[in-house]
Amino acid sequence: MKYMDDYNFYNSEIYKVIEDISAQWDLYLSNTYSLEELQQLDFSKVELPIFNVISKERGR
Repeated sequence: MKYMDDYNFYNSEIYKVIEDISAQWDLYLSNTYSLEELQQLDFSKVELPIFNVISKERGR
């Protein structure tokens, strides 16, 4: 398997998209839950709103 070197990965378009998703996730969490809720939250059960809409459209 061929590996990307770190420089190419961190300067790639996919990395920029990943960073944007991460920022949106942080904003969503901080605007939706209180600090106390975040400290006790099971993050595996939280979905970004767009993914929630897609799941409902697919009947999940």
